[in-house]
Amino acid sequence: MINDSISDLFTRIRNANLVKKDTVVVPFNKVNKSIVEILAQHGFISNYNFYLKKKNKSFFNLTLKFENKKPVIFKLQRISKPGCRIYTNSRNIPKTCGKIGVTILSTSKGIISDREAIKLNVGGELIGFIL
Repeated sequence: MINDSISDLFTRIRNANLVKKDTVVVPFNKVNKSIVEILAQHGFISNYNFYLKKKNKSFFNLTLKFENKKPVIFKLQRISKPGCRIYTNSRNIPKTCGKIGVTILSTSKGIISDREAIKLNVGGELIGFIL
């Protein structure tokens, strides 16, 4: 059983990037679905599919994006962890290298990117960032 599904998602993507795998399989849940949609929306993954592998087990099949045989995702890091939650308001959301990176937040409006949080003027828990 996985205690921290977000860290597991980030680790699976990071490991697949290191060995230059085109696809990676990650467990399905609502939090992972929201994060995967943000990754696809900002162009860090090229495609994702949902499928049922076993009886009560659902998975995503993510197709990672590469440019010139180098992964598009340079760094993927968890900020707020189960043992140490980190929160911010909309004015103090950390910047991630201009428009290259994305910070993911869990807010009252759902799991959204830093740009959406600034537009909606909401803060929340800093989940992680992607460069």
